[in-house]
Amino acid sequence: VPAEPLPPGSRELSVSARLGGGEPVWSDSVVVVVVPEQGKDIAGRTTEEPMAPLVVEVPRTGFGASNVLQQPAAAGGAAEAAAGTDLALAVGVLDYDSGGNLSLSGRARAGSDIRVYLDNDLIGHAPSDADGNWRVTIQREIAPGLYTMRVDEVAGGTVVARLEFPFSRADPQEIESDTLLVVVQPGNSLWRLARRTLGEGVRYTVIYEANRDRIRDPDLIYPGQIFEIPQTN
Repeated sequence: VPAEPLPPGSRELSVSARLGGGEPVWSDSVVVVVVPEQGKDIAGRTTEEPMAPLVVEVPRTGFGASNVLQQPAAAGGAAEAAAGTDLALAVGVLDYDSGGNLSLSGRARAGSDIRVYLDNDLIGHAPSDADGNWRVTIQREIAPGLYTMRVDEVAGGTVVARLEFPFSRADPQEIESDTLLVVVQPGNSLWRLARRTLGEGVRYTVIYEANRDRIRDPDLIYPGQIFEIPQTN
């Protein structure tokens, strides 16, 4: 437990263990914590509501499924979230690797069946647990292209909630080219791009400064955007 509260900003937390004089063994995952400034949300927008930090567990390598540990919801909604009841259907994280293998996670009413469609083709489903958390891992490769992704929440054989949004899968050869360009994919953030390309998530400002003409807000990047990754020592 830290002696002092974490100040506003982004932090990356991890743990290591050492046995005797051996080399340290690091955790497979790290926890990214985004603490908002007083009177602002995590995107820096002014708000009168008290805002909780965003806390996300991500693989240390930057590849693989992420897990949202804490949502930046207003404090008044904490009890409802903890109870896991009457939760609106939401997609919290969308990850995929270089082979196009997908993993989605989010929130819904407890005990629902979550079904994921790509251009109206059912590609995976999983139940939400007693706390309303769900994760669907797609056991098939998604070819490059632009799709419509749909997430249905089914209870008692009836669709009770639905989300639909565009999903862009770029050609892997375009994601990292010889000119150090990356194509933004759904689920990406500047933090994750920096971790994969520059080795540390906290260096997201390097990508932001190099692409200020393309990024109006560092908290809002969009699928299909192409960013230059500066070569740094």
